[in-house]
Amino acid sequence: MVEDLVANMEVNITSRYESLASNNTVGDFQFMVMEKYLSQDNELPFFERVIMKLYFWIKEIGLSEERGFGLDASNVTVEKFPLIVTPVTNLKLRRIEE
Repeated sequence: MVEDLVANMEVNITSRYESLASNNTVGDFQFMVMEKYLSQDNELPFFERVIMKLYFWIKEIGLSEERGFGLDASNVTVEKFPLIVTPVTNLKLRRIEE
């Protein structure tokens, strides 16, 4: 995968340090994979909640994105962020005095 990107001149993985770049030494690089998860802050009807949970369950047991792209696990950082489809509209909060 990385070799293809370098061959197509899409990325340059040569070190940015002058002393290493003169010897064409490969620099450090990291791939970021953005992965969403279903947030608990959704106000979904029962059927839609079941569908979304089924979708994320299938995604969990299926092929991961880093394996799908053929990336080495040591060069991948997975960042998870919440997916909010329908935010909670009527949130009742109560202040507790100490």
